[in-house]
Amino acid sequence: MTGTDENELLDSKQIHDEFGLSPSRLSELYRDRTTTGCPEPDAIEGRRRQWKRGTIGPFLTAYRAAKTSQSSVRHSLLTGPRDRLMSTSEVAKVLGHKRTVTLLGWLQDRPGYFPEPDVAETTDGGRLRRSWYLGTVADWIDQRPGPGNTQSKSRTQAAPPAENGDPEELLDTKQAAPMLGYSNHLELNRAIARGILPELARPDDVLRSNRGLSSNRYKRRRVAALAHARQQIPTSAELDERRMAAAVHALRTATDPGAVTVEVLAESHPGHGSTIAWKRAIDEARGTLQADNTHERR
Repeated sequence: MTGTDENELLDSKQIHDEFGLSPSRLSELYRDRTTTGCPEPDAIEGRRRQWKRGTIGPFLTAYRAAKTSQSSVRHSLLTGPRDRLMSTSEVAKVLGHKRTVTLLGWLQDRPGYFPEPDVAETTDGGRLRRSWYLGTVADWIDQRPGPGNTQSKSRTQAAPPAENGDPEELLDTKQAAPMLGYSNHLELNRAIARGILPELARPDDVLRSNRGLSSNRYKRRRVAALAHARQQIPTSAELDERRMAAAVHALRTATDPGAVTVEVLAESHPGHGSTIAWKRAIDEARGTLQADNTHERR
């Protein structure tokens, strides 16, 4: 769960942004609620259904855990050496899709959700050809959040690094994920890419492998501060007030108002909201200050 207020009402778009469940899939789960166990909405406005975070979050966790406990036969295309390159169409088949459009949509619209290609080359005809190592795809399937994960949730998990370690030690997303309440680094990377955790939009270091892949690193003190902030449960109204006050103060005291960005404010006030929430606060603060200046000149 990525929010702080369990009583906050979320519509289908907000549920998609926070939990990665598409509105169409949510509609299917609700339509088949007699078999899926999807809870009734906590509020309905016209055709708009809303669930409390404390209602929909536990349901999705339990539903996905039940799906992942169902065993499945490993696709025949995943047999062979881990360094065998797989084409886009082969990867799509392994993931259960008849066409490549879903996979390509993930790469374009959901950065951080699926691994970037291990090899990307342009053909003589100008078409981009993407390929993945078998091991890359197999590892992602084993760690995939949701129905794709065929591993038992009862397997032993590595203990999260203690929050009271060296505050300057650099942690990768695999180490940071359990500290922040995420089941794996893929979910954490997805939350960062979607702007749910703007506090981590700027890493302290980036490690690049020989294969050209990159891995972000964050100082332990930043991760620990965010983890502590996420344990607090202020109301949505309180968070709105705090973001607004922080934005107004920053704009008033900044020598360069243009330097007041979402990333700067989020890093200074961890656990206070998503990129969208901070952007709204900054825009409102700018409007408030402009109105005040206009009034003073009169």
